[in-house]
Amino acid sequence: MKCESERCDIEHATCSCSSEMECGGCGCESEDPINRVISEWHQAFHDAVHEAQVERLKKRIEANFGPTMDKIADAMVETASKVFQSMLVQSESKKELGAKLQKIFSETGRR
Repeated sequence: MKCESERCDIEHATCSCSSEMECGGCGCESEDPINRVISEWHQAFHDAVHEAQVERLKKRIEANFGPTMDKIADAMVETASKVFQSMLVQSESKKELGAKLQKIFSETGRR
């Protein structure tokens, strides 16, 4: 029978089921350890190549677009700050309205 709630953690080489049934399709419970090591090193190699590519691109992007990106970042922060300040004003206005309505309703209730 297939375990409906199997959990397979390839990275930590664990496979478990929450029932007595056998894990189905997990793969980690019967894999050859040599093949596992080869596969992990193969993946690590590709991850390292990708990281090296990212590092090189980041250096070139910074060199070519850094000042422009700094200006864009400044514009974004400036705009976000204005929007946030506007939201604070709106929030305060809503609180004032709420207080006024509370006063109106409490006066109406006294009559």
